[in-house]
Amino acid sequence: MLGQLIRFGGVGGLATLAHVLVALAAGAVLGFQPQGANLAGFLASVLLSYFGHARFTFSRRAASIPQFLRFAVQAILALATSSATVALGTTVLGLGLPVVMAAVALVVPAASYLAMRFWVFDGHGEAVPLPLGDLMLCALLALAVAAVFWDRPANHDVAWYLVASRAWQAGAELYTDLVEVNPPLNFYLTLPTLWIADALGVSDTNGHYLAVALLLFASLTWSAALLRRDGGLTQGQRALLLVVTFLAVMLPSLNGLGQRDQTLVLSFLPWALTEALPRGATRASTLASALFAAVGMCLKPHFVLLPLAVTALNCIERRSLRPVLAPANLVFLLAGLAYIAFVRVQHPAYFTDTVALALQVYGAYAKSLFTVLSRIDILLGLVVLTFAVAWRRQGMDRPARVFAALAAGGLASYLLQGTGFSYHKVPFLAFSSIACCLILLRSRVATAQAVLSLVTVLAVWLGGVQKGFYRYPAVTEIVAAVEGLGPFDGVITLSSHVYTGPPVALALGTSWASGYSSQWLVPGAINRLETPECRVAPDHCEPLRRIAARNRSDILRDMKRNRPQLMIVDRSSGYFDRPGFDWLAFMAGNPAWPPILAEYRQVAATGRFLYFLRHTEKTPP
Repeated sequence: MLGQLIRFGGVGGLATLAHVLVALAAGAVLGFQPQGANLAGFLASVLLSYFGHARFTFSRRAASIPQFLRFAVQAILALATSSATVALGTTVLGLGLPVVMAAVALVVPAASYLAMRFWVFDGHGEAVPLPLGDLMLCALLALAVAAVFWDRPANHDVAWYLVASRAWQAGAELYTDLVEVNPPLNFYLTLPTLWIADALGVSDTNGHYLAVALLLFASLTWSAALLRRDGGLTQGQRALLLVVTFLAVMLPSLNGLGQRDQTLVLSFLPWALTEALPRGATRASTLASALFAAVGMCLKPHFVLLPLAVTALNCIERRSLRPVLAPANLVFLLAGLAYIAFVRVQHPAYFTDTVALALQVYGAYAKSLFTVLSRIDILLGLVVLTFAVAWRRQGMDRPARVFAALAAGGLASYLLQGTGFSYHKVPFLAFSSIACCLILLRSRVATAQAVLSLVTVLAVWLGGVQKGFYRYPAVTEIVAAVEGLGPFDGVITLSSHVYTGPPVALALGTSWASGYSSQWLVPGAINRLETPECRVAPDHCEPLRRIAARNRSDILRDMKRNRPQLMIVDRSSGYFDRPGFDWLAFMAGNPAWPPILAEYRQVAATGRFLYFLRHTEKTPP
């Protein structure tokens, strides 16, 4: 064991040296920015560390996909542990940086060694060599995504996270300066996108597409290794299933590539296969895939319904409650609790402020159950009919049942979110179509059942194709209206729609001047203030007035701080019970607004928007 510890230290030292040298070379020779140079050094050190520890420290085969993925997870956790230790020591305990870094130097290497010895390189289970054909197929599919989406506009929610994460990098405080209803994991997952963009010198949007392509490659490659180990499919069937899975994940998400719901599907694929395949995965593989899935699960509270659906299936099939305490479920539980604890320590304003606000006003974005169901009714009917017929004719083996359970969890998540947004359907649609394809590929089914399954799959996919790539007429309308007036140093939009804000900033090549993705506090507050209850007992609704006043004050704060050259006013904001909400009249409720508005002059108007430029900017003749 002493020799192993010495070898571990030697490889670690060489990896650290490689990190430093590659980072310096990337900066001096290739001209990388500091963040990009550090990323290049980190990737080089990770590769050297993996092959060094595999071959030299622990004497294991390096060509094993599950083993490498476990190592990657361990490396990310080591980075997270060091960051959390620094944050806890300096912020919570008030310790000096030298003391905290000494703790990092002790804790992180010790934890990394134990994780590598007893998990990453444990030597149990079959080492699956890299299947070159599958690897090339997964790489081609990932490259196809990057090529097809390159330079296309990003979905409005993605655009918001890109601009907000840039602001966060520049020093803005999450949930104080940047007011967002969702918990912070998506901001953290956006950081690698920005590092990739900086390292390669591409736009943030294209950096996002590259990050999605890498995630897709990792998920499909891991899935290919699991399918290969199972041995229940020929090489041709395995390749077909990978392509089908790719289409099932991508086509419903054409208008929202990299949205949280698609990220969930990609993160869940390896764990779903470890649950589904007859030849059960090793304990290490199960835990690693569950941890990978837990990252996607933590993106939204609603996503916990998917592992719960699989657990319910396991309990029914085994006629026991023991699956509730399965190792994967313990990973989900611990990851969720750790995430909640991290948010409470690192971003306390999310729980003390944002959640309280959302509970009072976010309901303005909700739709009736009838409306939500009407947006999925035909596809839901086809899926339910296909599953029912297959179940009755015993055409659903274990893999199909697992993915059908995930589809049920995705459906429950879609209904519980209650907005009917198209990207909320993605888990249900993706897992449903995979389940239908598994019915076709892995079971002997009657012709009628095969036709029904195929029709369901094609209906799901054609729906995604019909939706097409992301586009919103509002962005086109705005860009056309201000053509010739720019370039602009900042833009802000008074609207309740995200698609009128951050995507416009990216399209105009300027900064987004607001701390909100949209002015999302206002519709819910105004709607509730206009109810009979508030008119009868106005004092009871005073908190709602304060919420509306807060959003108004934050708009003024952002305009004073960032001084955007272009201000856009939406004359047709949705989510209000009464149409035609007047943003200018709303802003006039604060006495600080008239002097701000006096700095602007209306320069254009279109069917939906009014456009204002600061006086110092050129105006049309």
